[in-house]
Amino acid sequence: MSAIRRRNEIVLQVKHNGNVTVEQLVDKYEVSVETIRRDLRILDEKGMVRRTYGGAVMREQTTWDLPFNERMMLHYEQKNSIAKEAVLLLENGDSVFIDGNTTCYTLSHYIPPEMELMIVTNSPAIILNMLQMKSRSKLFLIGGEVSSEGMTTGYKLHQELKQYRFDKAFFSCMGISTQGCFFSKIDPLQVAQTLAEQSKKLILVADSSKMNRSGFLFGLESKRVDVLVTDSGTPTKTVDKLKECIRNVIVSGDEIQTLD
Repeated sequence: MSAIRRRNEIVLQVKHNGNVTVEQLVDKYEVSVETIRRDLRILDEKGMVRRTYGGAVMREQTTWDLPFNERMMLHYEQKNSIAKEAVLLLENGDSVFIDGNTTCYTLSHYIPPEMELMIVTNSPAIILNMLQMKSRSKLFLIGGEVSSEGMTTGYKLHQELKQYRFDKAFFSCMGISTQGCFFSKIDPLQVAQTLAEQSKKLILVADSSKMNRSGFLFGLESKRVDVLVTDSGTPTKTVDKLKECIRNVIVSGDEIQTLD
């Protein structure tokens, strides 16, 4: 078992049980005490668990666990700046997937009503928004169980999503680094993995608060992302490092860039 997978499982155990001990983890994974201590130290540094004497416990609630409406208000200006930049990547006739996360929902407000797109989403709120704007695009809502955040989820969603092919797909994540994209829940992770297979251009929209942040679910290597759109709060050093593994990194407010 890889170290990343082991650490992912450790975080899941902490979330489920509230705490774990070094002794329990040594017995389960059959590795040394030093290895487990190193795992817990790394997870603590990344903010995923809190180390204690002899083990680890859950951290307090993070912003990623907040309700959708509350997260909409976080980094509001950055999300709008990113959305205005990301929408410039759209071209008439594109088939597009727009995920139901807060940044993508913001993006939907900036799609010109006169554009003629094929838009597929897992968000009834995005569909309603486009209808209220009297959009000329064709709109498709993928089915599934509706989550507490108002997005369709589950088996039906993933099966339907596999039937589509997209010119461009917009998604977000909990955190992004040169290693890749991290998620806090399994459904958005699985959506992102499917989109990577079904889309010509995979476009990540992520504000600066998500840079160099990891989570307990690793979803995609950064090299599988075709375009990253972020805001000017992302340090130049971080942007330069991400450009080494993501072909196009667009910082909102910079000179307008287009897809190659």
